[in-house]
Amino acid sequence: MALERSAFIRNYLDETRENVRRVDDLVVRLKKNPQGTQHLNDLLRALHTIKGSSRMLKFHTLERVAHATETVFKGILEDRYKITPALLQLAFAGTGVVRTGIERISSAGDDEIEVDHYLTACEQAASGEPFAEQLEQLRGGSAVDRDAAQETARTGGYETIRIKLSDVESITETLNSVIIKQFQLKQFQETLEAVQEGVGRELRGRPDEAAADLLKGIQALRKDFAEQIVGLEQHSYQLQEQIMQLSMLPLELILGELPRMVTETATMLEKEIDFTVTGMDKLMDKAILEKLNDPIIHIVRNAVDHGIESPAERTAAGKLAEGTIAVTCNAEGGNMIVRVTDDGRGLDREMILSQAIERGIVDTEEAQDLTDTQIFGYIFLPGFSTAREVSDLSGRGVGLDIVKTNVDGVKGKVTVQSVPGEGTEFILAVPLSLATVTGFFVVSGQEKFLIPSNFVYKIVRLHHEETIQYYQKEAFRLEKEIIPIYTLSSLLGRRSEPRGDHSYVIVVESLGERIGMIVDEVLQHVGLIYKPVPPNLRRLRPVQGIVFDENYRIINILFVPELMSRFKRIKSIDLVTEELSKNPQAQVVLVVDDSRNTRDIEQSILELEGYSVLTAADGIEGLETLKATRVDLVVTDINMPRMDGLTMIENLRKDASFGTVPVIVVTSESDPGVTEAARAAGANAHITKTEFDRSNLSELVHDLLRNSP
Repeated sequence: MALERSAFIRNYLDETRENVRRVDDLVVRLKKNPQGTQHLNDLLRALHTIKGSSRMLKFHTLERVAHATETVFKGILEDRYKITPALLQLAFAGTGVVRTGIERISSAGDDEIEVDHYLTACEQAASGEPFAEQLEQLRGGSAVDRDAAQETARTGGYETIRIKLSDVESITETLNSVIIKQFQLKQFQETLEAVQEGVGRELRGRPDEAAADLLKGIQALRKDFAEQIVGLEQHSYQLQEQIMQLSMLPLELILGELPRMVTETATMLEKEIDFTVTGMDKLMDKAILEKLNDPIIHIVRNAVDHGIESPAERTAAGKLAEGTIAVTCNAEGGNMIVRVTDDGRGLDREMILSQAIERGIVDTEEAQDLTDTQIFGYIFLPGFSTAREVSDLSGRGVGLDIVKTNVDGVKGKVTVQSVPGEGTEFILAVPLSLATVTGFFVVSGQEKFLIPSNFVYKIVRLHHEETIQYYQKEAFRLEKEIIPIYTLSSLLGRRSEPRGDHSYVIVVESLGERIGMIVDEVLQHVGLIYKPVPPNLRRLRPVQGIVFDENYRIINILFVPELMSRFKRIKSIDLVTEELSKNPQAQVVLVVDDSRNTRDIEQSILELEGYSVLTAADGIEGLETLKATRVDLVVTDINMPRMDGLTMIENLRKDASFGTVPVIVVTSESDPGVTEAARAAGANAHITKTEFDRSNLSELVHDLLRNSP
């Protein structure tokens, strides 16, 4: 059933009026202080909000106006030209255009106004060309439009009211306190039960009526208290749902355009596709909704382009000529589950694996033990593509990387399942709201953590006799799958409690891969108000946020995908640390490169020379490894995902602890400018991969370590 868009238009109009006033105010501030970078950033944020909200409600004229204005001011931010009186006048003309559009929406329900002169002026301004003539044509009605808009704002109706997000957050804070009080009252309930049992033992055998009445009174009090707790929990849950909905919008805002897109694309590709969407009326947090927009578009577009075969191919394979793509949305356990399913050709397992081996992501020996799910996970890596031809739609290695990045950004997860010849299903699981989180309180290394439910596959009480050794790792069998297990406290640098005959293992999953995390204790399942990471913890990637427990203690929420990434490389750090404890004079080299093949080659060369070698896949992992253990020299590539080599070197040199650690850059770049940039960042030496061999790397490492302080 189509959703009535008008339910959200009034809030949009109020919000846009507010942002237009903010833009005018910031333009005035910039006129007084042209160097005010913060004012410029705030102005761009306000324009971006107008653009995004207009796009979601299909007011594309105002979207174009906001985008054009944003482009002009980005040129100032990028220092391509300076703020001039003419540019400020252009900005005021732009807010006048937006106000005219707002009033058109209020009266006619659409934003069909004349904006060509304004868009042309912005285009000329952004290109550094004169735009005075276009501006002159805009000046006529700006002031009149502005006055009319203000009058309408004053006399608007009262069908709805607007609530500031800060007020919603304040209400949420109060609700969080109520939920914590529930925990405390539950603890009191347990105390009351203990009192009843104690009094019962004391009075047992006493026949007097007073003792019997006292025991009955305590029992009645306990029963009434338990009923009140249940009622409080129900009302708190309902209140939590209602508060969440204050900042929620329907999925139709991002899914409504998909049928048109699929139809147009299928026609262009000469394919026949039956496309359906269900669950568009479901509500989600606005911030999460915006993050889901690009992932869903990319997945559906890939299904149309790659997944569904041509009618001739389908007929030859015994299928109906018309393919099917379905998007289904359902709320499950505090999460929104979005499934994008097609009945096309499926993912090419062997081609994906071949590309992964070729790029050095995995070696041939390891590849033999990978599951289909693990192999399919590679398609989410940056730049990964198996398309044989580059087209306007695909083949450039972008899209699915955006899926993972955006889903990670809202602390969700994505998995993919595929059967050759039958089709593919992408499953996005994201929180309904960023305001709340459900998960399990666990204890590890005498510290309490929360593990979000959407990453938990199963909780197992594992006997030590059930563990096995698998590729030098501890593991166990679960439903015909071998699950590697790690101790959570070892990753977090905390001392774990001695393990008895049994261990509690939280089996977590991300991108279809599963591992087991050993914890000291699993306490309870909770649903709490989520808080973002405090400023002093924002550099800790394994922590995604915080909650408060029943004692008002801050509890860190663990981000499972980052933990899994770190567990994979913790073994090598442990081995080197053990070796250093036996031989403190041993020298350690860190190799940083996003190519698995390159890392293996350099590691082999250096180990043959007697060095202990650690590896990292990018600059972020490199810096984390440097902080985790002693490193005497770094060998790094330049072009890497997340953090490149030059940025890593610059960060390394800023830290006094690593200021004198020698750095060798090994890269395929032969441009002299790259060498200069590496030296400027703090590199000590440079090797081009075309000139790379064992001797020149070994000699450089030897010379730099010999001469280092």
